Amino acid sequence: MDPDARVLLCNGVPCVDDDPCTVSECVDRTMCVHLNAPTLCRCAPGCVARAAGQDAAPWSLDASAEAGTSLVLTNEGALTTVVEQEEQDFLWVPNTNESTISRWDARQQRELARYRVGAQTGECLGRCCWENGCNMPSRTVVDARGDAYIASRGFMMQGTVSKIAARRADCVDRNGNGTIDTSSGPTDVRPYGQDECVLWTANVGPINAVLRSLAIDRGDEATPNGYPWVGACANLTGVGNAGLFQLDPRTGATIRSVPFDRCAYGAVVTSDGTLWQHAYSRGLVPVNPYSATVGTFVPLPTTFARTCTGGTSYGITADLSGRLWLSGLTCSDALGYDPRSRAWTRVDLRALGARTAGLGITTDNTNRIWMPSLGAPPKLFGWSADAFVRNANIRESEIRTIHLSLSSPTSFAPSAVGADRLGALWVASYSTSSPLVRVDPATNNQQSFDGPRRVYTYTDFTGGVRRLLLGSATHSEVIDTGCRAPQLAELTWEADTPPSTALSFSLRTASSLEALASAPLVAVATVPPDTAPANLTDRLRSAGTVGARFVRISTAFTPSSTPVGAPTLRSLELAWRCLSGPG
Repeated sequence: MDPDARVLLCNGVPCVDDDPCTVSECVDRTMCVHLNAPTLCRCAPGCVARAAGQDAAPWSLDASAEAGTSLVLTNEGALTTVVEQEEQDFLWVPNTNESTISRWDARQQRELARYRVGAQTGECLGRCCWENGCNMPSRTVVDARGDAYIASRGFMMQGTVSKIAARRADCVDRNGNGTIDTSSGPTDVRPYGQDECVLWTANVGPINAVLRSLAIDRGDEATPNGYPWVGACANLTGVGNAGLFQLDPRTGATIRSVPFDRCAYGAVVTSDGTLWQHAYSRGLVPVNPYSATVGTFVPLPTTFARTCTGGTSYGITADLSGRLWLSGLTCSDALGYDPRSRAWTRVDLRALGARTAGLGITTDNTNRIWMPSLGAPPKLFGWSADAFVRNANIRESEIRTIHLSLSSPTSFAPSAVGADRLGALWVASYSTSSPLVRVDPATNNQQSFDGPRRVYTYTDFTGGVRRLLLGSATHSEVIDTGCRAPQLAELTWEADTPPSTALSFSLRTASSLEALASAPLVAVATVPPDTAPANLTDRLRSAGTVGARFVRISTAFTPSSTPVGAPTLRSLELAWRCLSGPG
């Protein structure tokens, strides 16, 4: 089968086209037909090509990279990444019952600072986790710069989002005293508005919107670190759900509001740039963050049985292949969904001693999925994302179990789980006694640290999932096709992607160079699993756009934390046909 073929269901039956020179369609939802569409260069002559890299035009090195990561040329002229050994590796841990967030150093394994977040009127000390009139900070994510965003849900009050700078150089000397006044440790918590590393706190949505989903998109040329998206989950009288909100990362101002008729409980951005919203215990909804278009709702599966009341789903993460994974909460399981094949899989944990699944779920830098479970003792379950089985359960032999060693295991109710840059797992609890537990999955060595104050979160609080899926550095090539309306045919590349690394290709096309920055982003391919060439006609058609004179090809590099784990791009070639005169 051609690797670019997609499974199309027609009246419930797969309609698979193995021929790359045709397009499959389902007519009247009953008949599968294959239409001639010789858009690839191998299907019809007349292509013009422009290549960059080895044995071609030199790379244009206008790359943007996460701090601590840089793009360099190899001796052979290929592009690769170099990760500095001393790059930051922070955990951003919300203390839900005191309206603060802590910054932990994963390497030093200690708390570096603690900051007040949310509205000053909503500071409810000692109260957790769903109290009316209280901030209740919960969802926490990290952008490409390393800065943290914290959504305080705000039950029966104004919900807020706070942004905290990871680097002192990005903090703001607001009082003009020539120094940065900021927290120096867990006992040094500055009053509201006086910590100069808390860049802003912004009101988001109406009162009692209940802000429950938070993710940061891929961004654009003007904002390469990404835009935060916040989702509401409350049925307001006369309004319904308050919707989704895109924020300006510089100020916190709401750039746009998007109607969304379901509870936005959690969110993740996959490597193709799609913002997936998780509707609690209902299903998934894709959102295009550039056009603000809400896609078709995907309900939880009914193709194989689940044995818990309500069939609940809770936390959300994604893997390198763009599959979504949901923790089960009252179900002792997890679910996986593949948007390409529209198939589900299930991880049944009952036979492995799971009483109920935990709230959190994450993906580590080896593309393994991890989820905690309640119990005595609590457990961590892990499996390879590639163990996915279409519309069936993952084999029990694929699942690894780690027992958490705790002094009071029965009081540990795991919510947060995240992976740091070296692959260590960090687990926290929303129970009264809530140590932060570090687990080395390679050795099963475990350490427990005091300090957190009832951690109620299950988002990407380490930034590890975003780094894995969206990369740590991005390279762009701008090509002038020389014609007004080119038919963009295919993208071809030569690359090496060692284990736990990836390359993601996307493009923008516009009639002028100035318009490229605001043009829609079109996901082209992610390697692995995609292979060259990528059919750009197919990609543009799916995105609802057409080719224009100027094309910007962007490549996101995702390195591994291991010394040999760096992807290498040797060459990149765009091919097109001119269907009209010069632009």
